[in-house]
Parts: sequence; C-alpha cells; structure tokens
Amino acid sequence: MGVYGRINAQIESPAMDVQQIAAGVHMATAGHVSWILVEDGDSVTLVDAGWPKDYERVVASLERIGRAPADVDSILLTHAHVDHMGPAEEFRTRHSISVRAHHAEEDLARGVTKPGLNAAKLLTMAWRPAMLRFVFIALGRGGTSLTPLSEVATFDNGEALDTAGSPVPVHLPGHTAGSTCYLFPARGVLVTGDSLVNVDMFSNEIGARVMPPAFNHDHEAAVRSLDRLEGLQASVIAPGHGPVMQTTPARAVAEALARA
Repeated sequence: MGVYGRINAQIESPAMDVQQIAAGVHMATAGHVSWILVEDGDSVTLVDAGWPKDYERVVASLERIGRAPADVDSILLTHAHVDHMGPAEEFRTRHSISVRAHHAEEDLARGVTKPGLNAAKLLTMAWRPAMLRFVFIALGRGGTSLTPLSEVATFDNGEALDTAGSPVPVHLPGHTAGSTCYLFPARGVLVTGDSLVNVDMFSNEIGARVMPPAFNHDHEAAVRSLDRLEGLQASVIAPGHGPVMQTTPARAVAEALARA
C-alpha cells in the first residue's frame, strides 16, 4: 500500500484515543484534533466537537467514559473553525444541547462571516508532508461541509459559566475574533483550543506555540493575547492540536513566545 493508500485508510477508519488528563476530565483525539469532556456529577460539558463527520466519534468518546449525549449540559466552542465546531449543530438539533461561544465568535459560528482559512488556502500549503496529511483528513472528515449554527448562546469574558465543571472563559482574540480558552479551576485544567497548541502544523514537531500566521485571523493579536494566560492557575493544558501539556500556563506561554 502506497502513502496515499495509507492516508486514505486512516481517514476511512481513523483511530480515536480518549485519555483522562485530570479528575473527571478527558481528552479525545482523532483526525489531528482534540475535544474535551468534563464530568461533574451526572452532567458533562463538551469543549469543541471535532470535524463535521465526527458525530459518531464524539458519541463514542462519551460512551468510553460511560456517558451519552443526554448527559451533555452544553458544548463550548473555543472557536468556530470547521475542525472544532464540526457536528455541533447536529448535537444541538438532535439532543437539544446548548452550543455556547464568546459573543465575538457568534457571526462566524452562524456562518454570517467566513473563516479566513479554507480548503483552497490549505491546499496551497499541502506541499509540506504534515499539511498534506491534514488536508486529506479535512477532506475526508467533512472539512468543506460545515453546517453553521442556527442558534448560539453567547457569553462575555471572565464569569464562570453555569455548566458542568464551572469553566471560566478567557477571551484570546487572534486565531479568530472570539477565540476563547476555558479554565476549569477545581480541576487545574486549561483548555486552549487553537490559541495555544502543542504541535507544529507544518512539521509535526511537538512543543507549545501559537498557530502559524497563515492560520490566524490576526497573528500579532494571537501572540499578544497569550499574556492573558500567564497568571492562570493550572497544571494541565489541553490544546486543540498536539498532546496534553503537563505544565503551567506561564511556562507554556514562555515556550510559545520563544518560538513566536
């Protein structure tokens, strides 16, 4: 089987890993992207939801921890890109789950505005092997067929949200206008989406960093926004891309700024 055959096989039957990263907090990873499940009593908060064709995989990740869509309080979006918002509208309509995002992300989540990064732009970067694989995954997992949200519940920065785990949203504009991290104070976990990742999208090198400029709505703002994370108290960082980081936000930010 050639390289394209192996890539296609991975797309058709992608592996999914679910690992517990803190008490009651689980990180599911598949298709080069992660989503987070946070348990609190009988309820679950889902942070992000993978690619548009990942509905069954998200359900499977819930089943791995003994849960079901009926247990999900809400889906929190770190941002409304296709590999993170994915089947959110399907979950909203099929299970009456509230989907929530920072108010600055509402237009993107509803499809009123379009993301700067699309399939055509990704293809221009696909000469790099790591990006070629990402493009294959995007095409195989519905990356050109995102369904916008018909309804989205919005919030402002700073106040703990009334959903499982009581996450505190931290607005980090740059990757998108409404990009948001979520701090789960009682669990010592910070979920960073694409505001702070742990892999180079072009080389697959592991390490804390901001996304490449081509991926960011405003790259300079994305770098500046990192200072909002430095004082947060957490010992586990769950990024949207790359493995979990067992470190503090201050150390991860310093590492990312050194690379930026």
